[in-house]
Amino acid sequence: MNQQVPAPKGRARLAVMMGIGLKLFKSIKVVKVALIGMALSGWTILLSFEFAATLLAALMFHEYGHIRAMKHFGIPTKGIYIIPFVGGIAVGEQPKTHWQDLYIAMMGPVFGLVMTLAFFVAYSVTESHFVGLVASVSALLNLVNLLPVLPLDGGRVVKALVYSGRSRFIYVGLVVISALLILYCFTHGFALIGFFGIMGLVDLLSDWRSFDYDPKHKLDTYGIVFSLVWYLLTAAALIGMIVWLAALEIPGSELAMAILGA
Repeated sequence: MNQQVPAPKGRARLAVMMGIGLKLFKSIKVVKVALIGMALSGWTILLSFEFAATLLAALMFHEYGHIRAMKHFGIPTKGIYIIPFVGGIAVGEQPKTHWQDLYIAMMGPVFGLVMTLAFFVAYSVTESHFVGLVASVSALLNLVNLLPVLPLDGGRVVKALVYSGRSRFIYVGLVVISALLILYCFTHGFALIGFFGIMGLVDLLSDWRSFDYDPKHKLDTYGIVFSLVWYLLTAAALIGMIVWLAALEIPGSELAMAILGA
């Protein structure tokens, strides 16, 4: 009597493995790690592993500042995502007031300033090339983020201030200044920032009709003045750090000064 041969188990095992692989791919943590790996590899090819690791560390700490600010207001967060060749983003639900929006935007550069100071002190003690590079890259990265161009942090701060003022004249001025900054970026080699600026300008123009009826709770006069001073002092502190690092010829400061000079 002929016995039936059991069906091969190879296909079943393959199906199970593919199912597990799909679940892992859908996992947010795996996607985050994959993006970090892609960014680190890409920046290593373009620059060097040392510079890539430095840039990644500065980005992560900067975005962590945004996450901590969101949690301060009880805003649900979904974590930090590194975008290869672009930067990073802290993902969470939308703030409910302009003060929350501004505070969350500012805490990224503030954390970055703290990181810059910490690594500068560490460099003063150790004179480590890598430690000095971290301080320089952190200062530059966070200063760039304070540029008043949406969707950078500086653009979000300025938008919160303008929307709190409820002035159509200032709103038009913001649109014009944004357009001029975009033109400057493209004509002086800062194409990536210019691309971000276009996104921000589209965002501003889309609010043209709803500007006067913005539902978010606005800042009062004291809040506007305080926030503007906070913004300017943070930017000035980062510029001061870049100049100081360059004067001491700390590794990486020449790049920061070149961009600052431009």
